[in-house]
Amino acid sequence: MRLVPIAAIALLAACTPVSDDAPVDRAAPAIAMDCFRETGASMLAAHRGGPSEGYPENALASLGRLSDLGVLYAEIDVRRSADGVLFLLHDDSLDRTTSGTGPIDGLTWDDLSRLRLDDNDGYPTSSQIPTLIDALDLARSTDLILNLDLKSVSAEEIVAFIHQQDARDLVAVIAYTVEDAAAIHALDPGLLLSVPNDRQALRRAGVNLEASYIWKGTGPLDPRADTTLGNLGLETSVGLFRRENGSSDPYLEARDANIELIAVDDVEIASRALGGGAVLREQINACTP
Repeated sequence: MRLVPIAAIALLAACTPVSDDAPVDRAAPAIAMDCFRETGASMLAAHRGGPSEGYPENALASLGRLSDLGVLYAEIDVRRSADGVLFLLHDDSLDRTTSGTGPIDGLTWDDLSRLRLDDNDGYPTSSQIPTLIDALDLARSTDLILNLDLKSVSAEEIVAFIHQQDARDLVAVIAYTVEDAAAIHALDPGLLLSVPNDRQALRRAGVNLEASYIWKGTGPLDPRADTTLGNLGLETSVGLFRRENGSSDPYLEARDANIELIAVDDVEIASRALGGGAVLREQINACTP
């Protein structure tokens, strides 16, 4: 049986579901999404924190450069150490992205904090594995929104953590299933969620679509479907990972399809394609007073 730290128990106990008739206080990123849809703006989300040569994925150094590029969202992968620390790492083993080897399961934060991160070409860097608190501190100073991809963290734990850290306006949470989305919105219906493209099932499950955006996947774009969703007051997101080719075309196509959030690997090329950091930051500022 896995032992849960006392601090984690206290967090979970403090995070209780809201009643059906409680007013919904939407977090700032959910309100901003409405503005992006209404103004026709397309925002960038940096996949795995926007790694590049010398900049590892899920690293503070990588996150720190995003704001100047006009990137608003940083998608990061969140795991839980054996002693209850939430930290950033994508894989369930250390081999690909760190100086360590072997599985992560069972490692304490003391074990993990000693490691260094490698960039995506396998070269070692001075970056360490960051905690989620580290990433939140950076987000507060750079106006980033952290898009949390939960790898080994429950709905109850992440919502409790967000509340404890007063971070509702700094995050969005990725829900891969209707059940996951419903579990999170049962605890806080105002948190912004990325949700699967099944509106009827989401509504039946009690998901607040006014605090959600629809994930359309990584396949071909469907501008007609995105227009339909926009007319219903819903925002959409796509991943261009499989289509990025060094040109501006995929990003411009997504913008022309009125996609509100475009998830990319090549943040520098994507930023230039959409007008550069100054133009993107002006659009962000217009919707995030």
